[in-house]
Parts: sequence; structure tokens; C-alpha cells
Amino acid sequence: MSDQSPDTLVVQGVSKRFGSTLAVNDASFTVRRGELIGIAGHNGAGKSTILKVVNGTIAGDSGTVTVNGIARSADTTVAHPEKLGVRTVYQELSLCASLRVDETAAIFDHSARGLSWRSTAWHNLRTVLDEMFPGHGIRKDAKISELSIARRQMIECASTMIDSTVRPALVILDEPTSSLDAASTASFYAYLKKRAAEGVSVIITTHRLHEMIDNLSRIYVMRDGQVLSEQRAEGATKESIVTAMGLAAHESSRVAPIADSSTVTTTDARPTTASEVIVRLEQPGDDGASEVFEIRKGEIIGFAGLEGHGQLLALEAVYRASARRSGAVRAPRRTAHHAVSVTGDSAYVSGDRGVRGIFPLWDVATNISFSSLGKLTAGGLVKPKAEAALVHEWYSRLGIKGQSTDPITSLSGGTQQKALMARAMAVGSDLLLLEDPTRGVDQATKSEVYELLRGQAAEGQTIVWYSTENEELRNCDRVFVFRVGKIVATITGADATEDAVIALSFGGQDVAPIDLEGAVR
Repeated sequence: MSDQSPDTLVVQGVSKRFGSTLAVNDASFTVRRGELIGIAGHNGAGKSTILKVVNGTIAGDSGTVTVNGIARSADTTVAHPEKLGVRTVYQELSLCASLRVDETAAIFDHSARGLSWRSTAWHNLRTVLDEMFPGHGIRKDAKISELSIARRQMIECASTMIDSTVRPALVILDEPTSSLDAASTASFYAYLKKRAAEGVSVIITTHRLHEMIDNLSRIYVMRDGQVLSEQRAEGATKESIVTAMGLAAHESSRVAPIADSSTVTTTDARPTTASEVIVRLEQPGDDGASEVFEIRKGEIIGFAGLEGHGQLLALEAVYRASARRSGAVRAPRRTAHHAVSVTGDSAYVSGDRGVRGIFPLWDVATNISFSSLGKLTAGGLVKPKAEAALVHEWYSRLGIKGQSTDPITSLSGGTQQKALMARAMAVGSDLLLLEDPTRGVDQATKSEVYELLRGQAAEGQTIVWYSTENEELRNCDRVFVFRVGKIVATITGADATEDAVIALSFGGQDVAPIDLEGAVR
């Protein structure tokens, strides 16, 4: 095959087995030069595995991979895929936490050499960042550990598009927008379309199916390790993709909206009086008087707005203000904009599962039972039968696949997220705090999570939910919209359309993300 071939990538008959699991089964597909294509499939369908075989990170068992006319056997690895023009962003972000942003940029940019390597690397990275994510607010001297997961994801995405010593020819993006808000996602795809017009080919996997339909050319669907179908994006629908994935295509029902400020109708239609306040957020109003926002028992509350405008700080402040035992109240926790008071205890599900979620050296069972050890021990020793019963219960309730004795890192990203949800829910806390809990999770699992959360709320648990996917906020009773660190609007879940949230987020003017990290004290 010559370099003038219209195909940047040709994958033929690739298979990959991990022990008894056939992760990829005789998969074949092509990517044309300057084309944006998607690979859809449920968690564990083989998407991430086939892409790692394509870029040479892992060896397949059979098949061939041809990039820019250069063919290789799939059972070989590639030491430096970037030399072939292949760049990859993995689902689990891999930046070094102790490095500065400009130092991190130099790792990806081989043209950054000499005494001015930092400034060269930062200039090249910032050029892409400014166009891909306008108003990103990332500083060259910031440490990676200081950045939100969204900003780390921005850096990884931008780094793949730097025109270094070898220009990108094939860019592989595994869940690249999972932590990005709607505005950042829109500018990201606009940039990809521009680079595609210049001849760069892009493969994207995402569970946000509407992004594939709205922005890509073709969509391949995988199931059980096989590439089963191909759809033109312009003629595809969410239902057609989900059906091809072999999943039940159904819209999740929404909880009842809030009727007024004195009575809340929860998912079990049980009236809850206004006196049952679990969380209280107080912020200064424009007229100098305090504004108070209350969250009541059995409510599902969403935190929305542009990324970096205080939602996560408020969520973390609620967690830190929660009491160690149910029924107690701590002194208010203060942020730059809020005094936060909480009644009862809480459990937290981090959206950054690789850093603040899983225990990578432990098995699945221990990851699930860890936060419940207090009720699983006797005389300082864990009761094996009690632990096994708890793990089995949550395996069943959340439909977790695989053996509980397997390493947590052997699971797909979405299944790892299920394990984190199980750990938090098993505690039985008064308050459940969720930071983008369905990041990297397939549509069927999302529907299961929504149903489970409604059940938890019906039993009286209060849920506060931050999400970068405005669409799923419609599963909430009410949604608090944040702008520049403050709550600027409260709307019912039924009214939380993407257009409404974006309009309230901007407030009629351009608002860039702000650096609020570390403001909690």
C-alpha cells in the first residue's frame, strides 16, 4: 500500500485474548484520511483494547494493522507510535501529578529542546489550547496535581494536536470529553473538524452518543469484541446505535419536579416537610442580604454550570461539612462564596476514579467493602461471610461483571465506576455526593444508575449530583446553576435542558472558567 492511499488506518482480522476472555474477536475497520470516525459499544465491548492494539501499546494475537501505508502484524508492539504520527488520549488520564504544565507539554513535544525547552513547549501547547478550549484558564506554572480533572483532560487532548517533529496523522481519543462541559465540548469538536480538513484522521470512543451523531462521519459499533455494524452518522440515531449495541433502547424516566418551597414530592410521592433540611448553603446576595439554598431529605439535587465555576468546590465543601455520625451538625464550612451546613453523614463518589477513586492494588471486593469495614468487623477482624454478603448484594444491584477476586484494574472504566458507586451506597449514609458518576459509562449502565438513585431517594437518602452532562440533570428534582462561584439560578429538573443551563451559565455575557481550586478552607 502506498502513502497516497486514501486510508490512514486499515485494521484487518485483529483478535486479542486475556486469559479465558476474548476481548477482541476478528475485528476489521478502516479510517480514511481526514475522517472523524467513532467506535461505540457498551463497557467491556472491546473498544479500548482494539485501540491499544492499533497504536501498538499492547500486542494482539492475530491480524494486521496498517498506518499510513506501513503494515505490521498485530502481535507486535510499537515503542514510539508518535514517530508514525499516531497520538492517543486514554480514558484514564496519565499526566504526572508532580510536573508543571510547561514541563508536561515538553513530554509530548519533541521539538522542545535547548535552554528554552519549557517556553517552547508551553508556546506550542498554548497555541492549541487557546483554539481548542478558549478561556481554558490553564497557567504554565501550575502543577498538574492542582488542576481539575477537566483541565487535565484539556491538556491531554491538546497535546495530541501539537505539530511536533512528526505531525499527527492518526489521533485516537478514548472518552475525550467525559469531564468537559457543553461549551468546552463544542469548541473541542470544532477544532477537530478543522484539523480533519487538513488531513488528520481521528478515532473517538464516547458514550455520549449524540456527540458522535452530531460531529462524526461514520460510527462503528462493537459488541463482545466484534465490529458488528457501520452507520453513517448523518443517518444514525441514538436508538439505532443502542439497538446495534444489543442494549435496551429506552429513555430513563424523570423524577417529579418540586412543587413549591414548603413541600417536596419525592420519588415515592411521600411529602417531606421543609423542616427536614439536610444541607444549607448561604451566600451573599447582590443587595448585601444573604441568599439561602436548602436541600431536603429525599431530594435529588443537581449542580450545573460551566466547568470551573464552583460546583466541585461546593460539593467538596458539603462533604467536609458533613458529620461523622448521623443526626449531628458541624460548624459551617466556608468557601469563597458559601457557608455550608450539613445534618448527618455522607459518602462521596469521585469522578476522578484513577486518582481519588479506586485502590489499584486491591481486588474488586475490597474496593467495594472498604468504606463499610466498621460494620463488617468484630474484635478488629473482618467477618468474611459478612463482607462476601455485602459484595454479593451490590454486585447484584449494580450488575457488576467479573469476579470479585479480580484486580480492580482488570475491569473496564465503566465497571470500575460501578464498584465506586457500590462502595458509597453500601455505607447507607444520609447524604450521597456524586461527582460526574457516569463519566465513561455506557447508556444502559447510566439508565441503571438513574433508576438506582431514584430508589435511594425514595428511601430517604439525599443526593447531590454534579454532572458535566446537562442532559442527565433532568433526572434531578431541582438543579442549582453556578456562575463565577455562586448559585445564580434554581430550576426544576424538567426544565434543565441543555439550552437552559447554558443560557443561565453565561448569564447573557461571555464568562471564562475561573481558578477556584484551593478556595475551600
